[in-house]
Amino acid sequence: MKKRILATMLLGALTCSLLYGCGANEDTPEDSNTEVAEESSKGEDTSGEGYEFIFVCPIVGMEYWNMCSDGIAQADKELGTSTQIVGPTDASTFTTEIANYMEAAISSQPDAIMGYSGLEVMGPLIDKATELGIPYLAIDSDAPDSSRFAYIGTDPYNAGYQSGEGMVELTGGTAKVAVLCSSLSSEKEMEEVEAFKDAVADYDIEILAMEETNGDLATGVTKMEALVSTYPEMTAVLGTSAYDVQAAAKVKEERGLDNLVLVGYDDQEETLNYIRDGIIGGVVVQDPYTMGYEGVHLLKEYLDNGSVEQEVYDTGTIFVTKDNVDSYRN
Repeated sequence: MKKRILATMLLGALTCSLLYGCGANEDTPEDSNTEVAEESSKGEDTSGEGYEFIFVCPIVGMEYWNMCSDGIAQADKELGTSTQIVGPTDASTFTTEIANYMEAAISSQPDAIMGYSGLEVMGPLIDKATELGIPYLAIDSDAPDSSRFAYIGTDPYNAGYQSGEGMVELTGGTAKVAVLCSSLSSEKEMEEVEAFKDAVADYDIEILAMEETNGDLATGVTKMEALVSTYPEMTAVLGTSAYDVQAAAKVKEERGLDNLVLVGYDDQEETLNYIRDGIIGGVVVQDPYTMGYEGVHLLKEYLDNGSVEQEVYDTGTIFVTKDNVDSYRN
């Protein structure tokens, strides 16, 4: 196994002390309804003992990524592997900071790296890791033009199309929509938006504007307030990240915009409560736990065999509304 070179010096200043869960959500289910999870091995496998991995997480401590970290921790326990979790903690700057963490991860020479990959800056860094003999797995967002050996996560087109179908259902097919997204440079989010447009193309649904929030709740609230003032004709909002739809919900609730339809992503507990209260109409729920859990399995499989069976592993989505908010995990 490779030994980490200067790991303490290079990663010490960057690594969050919240490893293996980063404040993990104890309510995250360890079983999943996806085919990927059903293929998982049970019990402990010490054949992976000694493998050292790094997960370059976009926002350490965010509830969504905590669920991914829970999956990583469980897989490490079963396989005898060790995965270090590093990354920014400030959502407002993660799009620039993540490159520094990736550089540091490469310099520490782990056996393999997995990470959020849908930013332009990541492609060359993924190729750099591969050239140095460090296999890279894209997780949650893909970099298909890079040398990553596989991708595990949500199919962004399918997820985006599902959000469009949800919008049609909740609005009756007539709406003027504003979009809040965390990053205009995120290939994953932009593909989701294009799929949303495809899903609503045959309906009387118009996109008025698209605003970038950097995945930051406070920024999202500010942008949402501006949208409400600028577009009084706005009848719906699509939020492409967890905090985007929460920001829209806060403004909707505070201003009493009862007829504004909100569609978003991810099942953070606050989001689910907004759904129960009828403030958010529905969200596309991904499966970050399975991404992390199966991600570790794929890293080990690649190191053991020199390949994996597939290039893309879709962990699936479900559209959660008030009708199934308390049953969709069952």
